[in-house]
Amino acid sequence: MTTSKILDNTAISAFINEIRSIEMIEVCRNEYILVTTDCVQRETSERFSRETIDINYKNINVFRKTGDKKYDQALDYLVNRYPYLHEGELSAFLLALLDYELTGNPYFFITDDRKMREKICEIISSEVFLKIIGEAIHNYHFTGTIGLIKRLCQKGWFSEDDIKLIISDIKNSNFRISDKLIGELSGCSK
Repeated sequence: MTTSKILDNTAISAFINEIRSIEMIEVCRNEYILVTTDCVQRETSERFSRETIDINYKNINVFRKTGDKKYDQALDYLVNRYPYLHEGELSAFLLALLDYELTGNPYFFITDDRKMREKICEIISSEVFLKIIGEAIHNYHFTGTIGLIKRLCQKGWFSEDDIKLIISDIKNSNFRISDKLIGELSGCSK
């Protein structure tokens, strides 16, 4: 069964804006099913042209979860509990949780939002949140754009030259990455 990658706004923006030398969404689509929410698409469309959105979203399945009672209650709780987290990240997090983790479908939530990543463990262990969800969460799979690139590299999707282009793009952008991660990325195609 193919693994789905649930993308939030930070990951999609990195693919569109920061990593320009490689068509990341196209590469990812060759290996995974790409998924996001209509909320993330709305947030992304506020930053990029209609043409850019149309080109990039043709390979991403966009789900509209509003109207699903459990989703709406959970999103309302999270937006109020964590007002510093964006609704797009929270909506993608919930999509991954409700439609993948709790149903046993293979997935990874992809986010580069540091605050979101730091709060995931707190959220999935919160008694109030678990009461809304209605069941325990045993595992939650998440990574960032660099983790996804490293995985694609391990699967043979990038050459050493591709990785050099990606690193160059990242270094010449606003994407924040540690020297340690740059080193790991450099070594993944060898």
